[in-house]
Amino acid sequence: MDPVDHLSITICTDPWETVDVDAFVCPTNSHGLMSHHPAAKLKELAGGNVEELVVEHAPLAIGAAFVTHAGTMKARHLTYEPGGRVQVEDILRATAAVIVACQVKGFGSVAVPLMGAFDTGIPAEEAARAIHSEFRSWRGDKPLRVLFMAKDADEVEVFEMAIEGTG
Repeated sequence: MDPVDHLSITICTDPWETVDVDAFVCPTNSHGLMSHHPAAKLKELAGGNVEELVVEHAPLAIGAAFVTHAGTMKARHLTYEPGGRVQVEDILRATAAVIVACQVKGFGSVAVPLMGAFDTGIPAEEAARAIHSEFRSWRGDKPLRVLFMAKDADEVEVFEMAIEGTG
């Protein structure tokens, strides 16, 4: 079987707390602090002590992943991937860490918000293209369902452009 045959990538605009996946990606800083979007939103939705669990293990290396429960969300786990100054390479390494976490933990589905595209980050189109290309190059042996989580019409558009190869 062609490895890409068992990779499913779709765009999802459902409320994050209702998304039924094995893991929901939570981009964070190397200190594990969840103070900016999308981490702050996930902290609020998960409730409890998820930030404390990550901070206990800080600093997190760029390209590493840390997994916790997802609290009150429908997702079963949160995976934390730290970014640095946020360059395309950081997004690629964070996405690779997501893939490794999915393989190691046996996750069959993952929700991925747009990473690295914020006020001081990289353009959203570049971030979406990097996330998509890393998943498309994945050559695992288990099926993986990937949901690109778009919070608005602009994010839907950049994820569509990445998937279609026009972004």
